[in-house]
Amino acid sequence: MAYSIIPDFSEVPLKQHYPAMEGSTPTYDAEYDYKNCFNKGFDAWANVLGGTSSSFAPFNAQMSEFAMGYMGVNAKHFFTNPELFVNGCLHASAELGFDTPDLIWDVYDIECEANGGDMSWFDELSPAINNTRPLIKTEKDLAKLTPPDPEKDGRMPFVRDVLQLFHEKTGRQPTIRFCGPLTCVSQYMQFEQMILQMNENPEFVHKVFKYVVEEVQAPYVNMLFKAFPDAGTNGSDAIGSLPFISEEILDEFSIPNILRLRELTGQNPKLQVDNWWGDSFSENTEKFWEKKKRVTPRYLKVQDPDLYQVGAVKAREWATENDSPLVFGVDNHVLQEGPEEEITRRIHEYFEVGTSGTAGDKFALYLCNLSSETPFMHAKMALDAIRSWRAGDRPYEGEIRSGGEYDSLARSGEKGRWMGIGEAVADRATLEAEAKEGKKEIFTNIYESVMEYRDDDCAALCQEALDAGETCADILDEGLIAAMDTIGDLFASGEIFVPEMLISARAMKAGLEVLRPIMTANDEPSKGTVLMATVQGDLHDIGKNLVCMMLEGAGFDIVDLGVNTDPKDIIKQAEDVGADVVGLSALLTTSMPFMRKTVNAFREEGKDFPIICGGAPVTRDFAEEIGAFGYADNAAEAVTICKGIVADKLDNANP
Repeated sequence: MAYSIIPDFSEVPLKQHYPAMEGSTPTYDAEYDYKNCFNKGFDAWANVLGGTSSSFAPFNAQMSEFAMGYMGVNAKHFFTNPELFVNGCLHASAELGFDTPDLIWDVYDIECEANGGDMSWFDELSPAINNTRPLIKTEKDLAKLTPPDPEKDGRMPFVRDVLQLFHEKTGRQPTIRFCGPLTCVSQYMQFEQMILQMNENPEFVHKVFKYVVEEVQAPYVNMLFKAFPDAGTNGSDAIGSLPFISEEILDEFSIPNILRLRELTGQNPKLQVDNWWGDSFSENTEKFWEKKKRVTPRYLKVQDPDLYQVGAVKAREWATENDSPLVFGVDNHVLQEGPEEEITRRIHEYFEVGTSGTAGDKFALYLCNLSSETPFMHAKMALDAIRSWRAGDRPYEGEIRSGGEYDSLARSGEKGRWMGIGEAVADRATLEAEAKEGKKEIFTNIYESVMEYRDDDCAALCQEALDAGETCADILDEGLIAAMDTIGDLFASGEIFVPEMLISARAMKAGLEVLRPIMTANDEPSKGTVLMATVQGDLHDIGKNLVCMMLEGAGFDIVDLGVNTDPKDIIKQAEDVGADVVGLSALLTTSMPFMRKTVNAFREEGKDFPIICGGAPVTRDFAEEIGAFGYADNAAEAVTICKGIVADKLDNANP
C-alpha cells in the first residue's frame, strides 16, 4: 500500500549494488521455514529476558540495513515496502544462521516524520530526519502542530504492517520499536536548540516533551499494542546517552518521560529503553546501571565502546549481585573495521565473561550493528566466532582485555577511548588558575563569564573592555579563547559533557558579537578560514557544530556547509572561499566510507587542501588510511591542529 508523506519512488530501480557485500552469495529463491528455523533462538531469548535458565547464550543483531545490502535492495524501497523489508530480514537471518531475526527499521524517524518532519532518503542507507529544519523552535510552532493519526500518517502504518507480516510468517509476537522520548524531542527541536532551551527555558522543553509523549508516542504505541497485545517493546534513545547529555538532563527529562510513556501504555513492564550508552562517562557506574534498570527493568544491557572501557567482568559481577539478566553489545566499529582477531577476541571474551558465574545462564549477546557498509566478510567472521565459541574452539580463553590497559585493535593507540575523552590533564581548579594567572582583571572577568555560562555578562564585559581601550585581539586571546581552551580541556577529560560545551560556546559567541563589527571595520585578520561539513549520508551535526563553535571562538572564519554534503560541493566551496583547512565530520559508522570518498575526490581533482577528520566512529588509523592530513578526536584538538596548519602555511610563505 502507499503511505502518506512518502515520496514516489516508482522510478527508482529496485536493485542496488553494495560494495561491502563482496563475497556474499545470497540464494534469492531459497525457501526457509520461518515458523521453525528460529524457534531455539526465540525460546532462549525469552528465557534470558524472563530471568530463567537458558541452555545456551543466544545472540541477535541490529541488521536490517545489512539484510538490505545482502539482498541487494535499494533503501528507498526497502524502508517503504513491508514485504521487501520483512522478507529481506527473515531471509538473510535464516540463510546466514542468526539465532533470531531482528527487525529494526529507521526507528528514530517514525514519530517526527508522521508529524511532518523533513526526511532525507538515500539509495544505500536508512532514511533519516533532516532536523536542520526543525518542526519546533518556538511556543507558536508547538501550538500549530496537530498530532498524527497513527492509523494513517507517515510510516506509522508501515510499522504496523511490518509487525503483522512478521507475526504471520514466524508465528511469533513481534517487538514494537519506538524512538526514546529524549531522542524523539531532539528530532522535533534539533539537538543543539533543545539543549540550549533546556538551559534558557526548561518549561518550554517540558511542554514539548508532554506533547511528544502524550499526544504522539502514546497513541502510536497503543495502536501497536492493540494489534499485538503480547508484543515486547524497545525504545531507541542513542541521543539520550552520555556524553550527549548530562546525568542531570537524564534525571529531569529522560527517565520521567520514559516512565510516563509506560504509564500511558497501561504500565506495561515490557515498555523499555535499553540502548543508552555512556556508562564509562558516568561518575558512578553502578548508580548509572540502577538508572538503566528503571527504564529496562528486566535486564541490564552494556555495550561497546563503554563495555570495553568499563570492563565485562565489572558488569557481570554487578548483574550477578543484583540478580539481573545481562546483555553485552559488541561495537559496530569493531564489526565494520575489524580486524578479524579483534572481532573474534571481543565476541569470545564477552561470551566467556557473560556466561560465567551463578547467573551465567541468563546472558545474551548483541551485535550493534551490522549495516549496509559492514563488509560481508566481517559479518561472517562474527558469526564464525560465535559458532567456534559454542563448539569449544576458544583460542583466547582466559584472556580478559576489557576494563584494562589493553588496546583495542579496532581503535589502536586509544585504549578504548572514544569521542576524544580520556584521562584528565589537570583538575578544573588548576586549569582555571593557570588560565587566569597574570591577567588583567577585565580579562579574568570575561573568562569567568564564559566558564559560568553568563551570556549577557560576557557581552557587557567585552564592551567594557573595548571602552577601556583594550584591543579586540587581546579580548579574544586573553578572555574568550582562553575560556574555550579550558572548556575543551574539561571536555577532553570527561569533566563536562556536550551540553556544557554548547552553553559555554553560546556565552562566548555573545561576547564575540560585540567584537565582530569592530574587527570588520578595522579589517582585522582572522586566524584562518576553515570549511566544515558533515559528510554525505550523515545528517548529524552535533560534533561539527561543536568544532565550529570552538574554532570561531579561537578567531577562525568558519564556512559551515551543513550535513549530508556532496564531495563536489565541498571541493567547490573550498576553492571559492580559499579554505586554509577542510574539516570533515561523521557520527555514523555507515557514513565513514563517504568520508573516504570525499578525501579521494579531492585527490582525484588534484586539490591539495589540508583535510582533517573527526567524529565518534572515526579513528586516527582510519584518517591515516584514507589519506587525510590530520585527525582530531575532540573539538579542542581540532582547534590545535588548525592553528598548526595555518602557522606552518605562514612560515612557508615567509621563510
